[in-house]
Amino acid sequence: MQRLGRSLAFSLTLATIASAAGAQPLSEVPQSSIEYESVDAALNDLGSRPGIERSTQNGWSIAADAAARTVWSFAPPGHPAYPAVVKRQVVQNGADVEIAMAVRCEAAKPDCDDLVRTFAEMNGFQPPR
Repeated sequence: MQRLGRSLAFSLTLATIASAAGAQPLSEVPQSSIEYESVDAALNDLGSRPGIERSTQNGWSIAADAAARTVWSFAPPGHPAYPAVVKRQVVQNGADVEIAMAVRCEAAKPDCDDLVRTFAEMNGFQPPR
C-alpha cells in the first residue's frame, strides 16, 4: 500500500494547545515524543510487547500500557488520517498532572490536522483552529 503525504509529528500539551488560532494549518514539531519512525513500527512493536492490553473500539486499534500510563490509538483503514497513531500519556509536571498528546500521521496534512483537533477536543483541550 502506498502512503499518502509525508510523516507528520505533532506534540501537544495542555499548555501549548490553546495557543492555536483560526483554521490555519497546525504547526509541526521537529521531534515527537513518539519513539517510533512510522505508524507501522509502533503498531508492530506494541502488538508484540508483553503487558500491553490490546483492544478494538469503533474500528480503532487501541494499545494500553498501564505501566507507562499511556494509551495508543491507531486509525483504522478507511479513516481520512490513516495511517496515524495518537499517543496520550499521563505525565507529572511538578505538582500538576497533565495529559501529553503526540501524533504521528502519515496522511495528507489537512487530514492529520483534523485528527489532532478531534483528539484534542475529545481530551478536553481547547481544540486548535
